[in-house]
Amino acid sequence: MEFMQIVRLFLGTYAMFPLNILFWIVVLLITSQYRRVARNEAQLLGRAKYPVGWQVAYSAVFGLAGGLLASALLVFFGISLIEIGIFPFVWPLAIILMLVHPRYLCFAYAGGLVGFASALLRIMSAHWPALIQGDGFLAELLAQLAGLHIPGLLVLIGILHLTESFLIAVSGHLFPSPLYIKTDHGVVGGFSLQKFWPLPLVGLVAMVVTLEAADAAIGAARMPQWWPLLSSGSVPGPGETLMYMLMPIVAGLGYGDMAVSTPPREKSKQSAVNLGLYSVVLIAVAFAAFYEPLVMIPAALFAPFGHEFLIMRNNQREFSRQPLFVAPDKGVKVMDVFPGSPAEKAGLQPHDVILAMNRFAVHDTAMYKNLLAMAGPDLELEILRDGLRHTVDIPGPDPGIILVPDRFTPAYAEINHNHFFSALGEKIQKLRTAEK
Repeated sequence: MEFMQIVRLFLGTYAMFPLNILFWIVVLLITSQYRRVARNEAQLLGRAKYPVGWQVAYSAVFGLAGGLLASALLVFFGISLIEIGIFPFVWPLAIILMLVHPRYLCFAYAGGLVGFASALLRIMSAHWPALIQGDGFLAELLAQLAGLHIPGLLVLIGILHLTESFLIAVSGHLFPSPLYIKTDHGVVGGFSLQKFWPLPLVGLVAMVVTLEAADAAIGAARMPQWWPLLSSGSVPGPGETLMYMLMPIVAGLGYGDMAVSTPPREKSKQSAVNLGLYSVVLIAVAFAAFYEPLVMIPAALFAPFGHEFLIMRNNQREFSRQPLFVAPDKGVKVMDVFPGSPAEKAGLQPHDVILAMNRFAVHDTAMYKNLLAMAGPDLELEILRDGLRHTVDIPGPDPGIILVPDRFTPAYAEINHNHFFSALGEKIQKLRTAEK
């Protein structure tokens, strides 16, 4: 009965997300991100590949599932949100790091650095207690920083990334956006995988209250003896007890990746597995730090450095291998087709090479566009697929074919795989140039 009462309280709190204005603000922010992606597609391809509404709807549905998973883990571990410094420390630092590069707007970086600073301050204050003593604002702030529940903060980061790995695995490959990229192999075709999810969450707040107040609490439930797994740092005094309250909160997760030498579905699966392993290891070292304070500093540093290593290794592997979509020696290669287009209905597939249109040889993308402009309402394409020639009839004049870029491609993206200090150096250089 106690378990079912806890489940009802949990689900009742989670179901309050439609009434939370922050959830709809996050949805609006996500919508603006997908509109930005659509504008980029329109500039590159002439029109957006996918409707923005579809992408927002899919993100919302998967975000609800991810939020339920993350909420269950947060409550299971018993992480008190007011003890881990999200608002006074982690969020401000995350915003500052975002100014260096947008991808550093991630709790793995800000949370890990805050945890490191907290652990270091504890060690220093043991030798110089005056650091966190006194009535001044700075002393009070440092005392609050030193008192953070570092293992709880690291477990929160691990849970969010574990949830992200789940969302990447089930939806990271959906709606891949075609992209032309300059690499060591020249200008090649690839796909940008960008996803954003609104996460309604159920968080815990640990409060020290009197025994009378705890007995009179509405909607409270008796918890099992083994819970929470990460006990609160607050210590009740005589006549007091520690009370945990469920609170609806909202978060947003984002995923950005590029599939150049790996198909989008396979790339998202690889990213999900790697991020999931990172999350599990982070949660494990956080628990080690909970029971052994000597592990606190290396555990906190693992959050940003482990995450950065994951990204750099992922980029190095993806861009060092042979790209999937390189312009052929003869003809033009199909990279993708628009959903519902005549090309898709006719069965045209990625990697098909168009050799001729209406019996005129096609040598490059410029010739393809010229022939398409002169063609009538029907197109007869001679294609090469798996070494065999086929003839495909497609209604014109807009078959909806996205070609692999070649030397006539006017626009492409250049990717810089910068680590933190190189990105910081570039940002400082830009600021100096702007001042001049």
